[in-house]
Amino acid sequence: MKAALVEMLTVYILMLLLFQPILHDIYSTRANAVEMVLDSAIQKASNADNGRFTPEIIDEMRGTLVHTFLLDESDIRFSGTTALTPRGEYIEGKLSVKSTPRWLFRSMFGSVDRDPPEIVRYAKQMSEALVR
Repeated sequence: MKAALVEMLTVYILMLLLFQPILHDIYSTRANAVEMVLDSAIQKASNADNGRFTPEIIDEMRGTLVHTFLLDESDIRFSGTTALTPRGEYIEGKLSVKSTPRWLFRSMFGSVDRDPPEIVRYAKQMSEALVR
């Protein structure tokens, strides 16, 4: 009985040591990717040539997340300023993707409902577009 308990605990601890860091790395990488892609896109959207999130910029964001970071396109949602915004006003964007699990044994740590279902990043920047 004692040997079985030791083996069960050993397997449990070994699984945590081997796989838990990987789950946190995947979540962190996905969160950083969303932030990086949105920051790059808002820089392009705010410049004098655009003044908004154009369909090309939105497609480029989705393409980067799908092809570079291997996210499923149905898990990506974007909302932002798509109307031409004159210089001095703000362009906003919110990019969200489906979150990955952060715990190997969620029910044991009591975090079943605490993990956010999405990774959401928000950006706001002043437009440089000259609108006449």
